[in-house]
Amino acid sequence: MLSRSFLCRPALWLLMLGIILMLPSLLWGPGATHSHFYNILWTEHFGQQIAAGHPYQRWLPHSFEGIGSPTFYFYPPLVYLMSGSLNAAGFTALQSINLSALLMLSASGFSMHAFLSARGTRPLLGAALYMIAPYHLYDFYVRGALAEFGAFVWLPMIALAIDRLPTRRGVGLLAFACTGLVLTHLPAALLTGLFMIAPLTIWRIAQDRATLPAAALAGLIALGLAAFYLLPAMTLQNEISTNVLWTPRFSATAWSIWREDGLVFTAIALGTVLLAWPARSVWTGIAVFAALASVGLVPFLWEVDLLNKVQFPWRLLCVAEFATIVALMQCRPRPVPMTAAVLSLALAYVILIGVGHAMLLARPDYARLARTAPDAPEYLPRGIDPTLVSSFDRSVDLSAIRALPRGDEIVVQNAGPVTLGRAAFPIWRVTRDGRPVVTTGPLLHFQATPGRYQVERVLIWQEIAGTMISLFTVLLIAAEGLYRRLKVRRPPRLTRYASAHS
Repeated sequence: MLSRSFLCRPALWLLMLGIILMLPSLLWGPGATHSHFYNILWTEHFGQQIAAGHPYQRWLPHSFEGIGSPTFYFYPPLVYLMSGSLNAAGFTALQSINLSALLMLSASGFSMHAFLSARGTRPLLGAALYMIAPYHLYDFYVRGALAEFGAFVWLPMIALAIDRLPTRRGVGLLAFACTGLVLTHLPAALLTGLFMIAPLTIWRIAQDRATLPAAALAGLIALGLAAFYLLPAMTLQNEISTNVLWTPRFSATAWSIWREDGLVFTAIALGTVLLAWPARSVWTGIAVFAALASVGLVPFLWEVDLLNKVQFPWRLLCVAEFATIVALMQCRPRPVPMTAAVLSLALAYVILIGVGHAMLLARPDYARLARTAPDAPEYLPRGIDPTLVSSFDRSVDLSAIRALPRGDEIVVQNAGPVTLGRAAFPIWRVTRDGRPVVTTGPLLHFQATPGRYQVERVLIWQEIAGTMISLFTVLLIAAEGLYRRLKVRRPPRLTRYASAHS
């Protein structure tokens, strides 16, 4: 029988809450969410590669009916490394997605509990509210945004680290948490940096000027640690079909509260504003601004090109919900705004339950997934015909190129142009007798003479340089830690002299 002390441990209660919240998906899901194809495809990819001894393979060879995709040169890998590891361990892709979501949901509660405990503001209640926050659950049950769902884990850690600046532990925790967020979800990292990290850091600098160099150091360390991913992602954009992504449909400026899907986000934003307002703290400012911006009520904000590229302004609800709960835990709720907030959030939960239930009942089209391996069309090679991408569901019609050869070797019988069924990307080199052959895209295309040609995988400078920067950063951290340990163990010079002459 479990002891009373064990039952009182917050981690157990939060884990139990996570299981309850995930129970519908654990029993019947995950369903046909907005991103379910990607979640399954990417989980299976990492599962296969990890099982084969390749823990971080950025190229997806089966995507787009076998022409391949450089997805993880651009998409942060951390969440799918986790789900893929579970898949490699023997769980099915769906089970791996569910277990990953359960781990991330519980971890978000643990990190929120740690942050609120350090502040002494009702940590268990706040952690539970953070886990059940409507957009938090909407991210998984409706949007299927598995990576953005994972971003919730890092926000409390970042806030705790900023509170601890300029101490060495604060710098280390901030660098670790920022690295984790970047490797989890890039748009969430950008929005968190601008709308949470920046104001909190400025607030801390006003209290202690030593915070500025400490925060800057943490940022540099985070960039160094994440360079193995960031450098290729930032420098290879011209090699893919980003024109398919930056369309009005996926533009933050095109969204408004009057759209058919705007009601749930508006209800969440209104509820967060009402809950956060009585606190009158820096957290109130962050929560209210993020909530209003998330539904497009901050003029001209999303017209900034960089912000417009986060696609959906409601992504800011991650920050708004976190800041709201922090603000709520440090003040006494007032009856009128609390009642109004509860009514607004109740509407959001009704929509979440209704739409989430429908998606659990709508089973994914596994036959289509196995047949075409549909990946995100922005990862198609540069120069692909954009009319091949459906405006309805973003599927790609590749029927015209299904007969093209896709192997690593081809024997050419007659001289002339040859096109392979493989997406052109700098990592691929066609050779004949060990000598490179000039190729063009969007599919590997070259002028051939009779003979045997090979397609070889090569490392590009972005992969090499990014990995070297990350390894160098790790070595610097390790060297600094070793130096401090040796310095602590080494007795002062005066003490050594006295001991030698005693």
